[in-house]
Amino acid sequence: MKELTILAKDKPGVIADISYIMAMKKVNIESIDAHSVSGNAVINLGVQSAQYEHAKAALEENKYAVLPMQALVVKIPDKPGALAELSKKLADSGINISDIHVLGKDGEFVYDSIVVDKPNDAKKLLGDMITEGF
Repeated sequence: MKELTILAKDKPGVIADISYIMAMKKVNIESIDAHSVSGNAVINLGVQSAQYEHAKAALEENKYAVLPMQALVVKIPDKPGALAELSKKLADSGINISDIHVLGKDGEFVYDSIVVDKPNDAKKLLGDMITEGF
């Protein structure tokens, strides 16, 4: 999965417009997270890696400012301290988490989307915790 960070004026209908654009381009939204900051909307939109360029182009064609980020999806046990263990492992290796979202739970596991400053190092470090499917 890859994440797009969309910057827009915060107004009614922004999410409706973005989701409509994605639907018209047949891009499935894997995750979405939105915040309002000083009259601006900051929307993190997760799409399948194969659809990333298509989604980015569609948004830019519709005058949305898009900042790309590559998100890793990690599978961790659904228990107290699991996120602390993951984040400490990354920190001890000098890898900074810049963005994290809980995508959902599946039985005994939690799936998190994380954006780090050294994605290749994180992939090597986390190994089988990285998952392609959610």
